[in-house]
Amino acid sequence: MRIAVALSKNDEGKVYPGPFGHAPRFAIYEVEGEGFRLVEVRENPYAAMEGGDKHERMRELLKDVDLRVGARFGHGGSMGAFPMAERLEVGPVSVAEALERVRGR
Repeated sequence: MRIAVALSKNDEGKVYPGPFGHAPRFAIYEVEGEGFRLVEVRENPYAAMEGGDKHERMRELLKDVDLRVGARFGHGGSMGAFPMAERLEVGPVSVAEALERVRGR
């Protein structure tokens, strides 16, 4: 399973405090047994984008992700931005705490 954690702009150790789709980048983790392995940090070229085809672009950007983890999530239209992926809202916590919450779900 792959997880995308929305990363804060200035502190890579924190979850981005705003809506998931506005995060400047995402830490992509692979679940390995009881732990997590960082695969990459992926830039979000659509962070400042509003409306239009942003949701489709975000789906494509994170098409390899099974779970999205962020401080909060917007409405994403009537179907949601990621109708095929699960999400976990954790608030503006550290990435380590967010991963602990993933482990505990």
